[in-house]
Amino acid sequence: MLQGKSNELIGISRVSFEDALKEILARANKTLRGIREIRVISKKVSIADDGALDYCVRAHLRFDMTGPDELHW
Repeated sequence: MLQGKSNELIGISRVSFEDALKEILARANKTLRGIREIRVISKKVSIADDGALDYCVRAHLRFDMTGPDELHW
């Protein structure tokens, strides 16, 4: 039986908001399976002292989680 679970992650990129979101997804795919939805909560741009831009995305991920009776040890 699959159970729904959620998690909030933050991605940062010097390239774009889309790249920051791709970073979130790549990181999540390393440990999570069955990602069903990504909802962007907020976006912001920070300006470094040297003028470089940091694109920051905060996103909420929904994914399926296998029940404890179905885990493989």
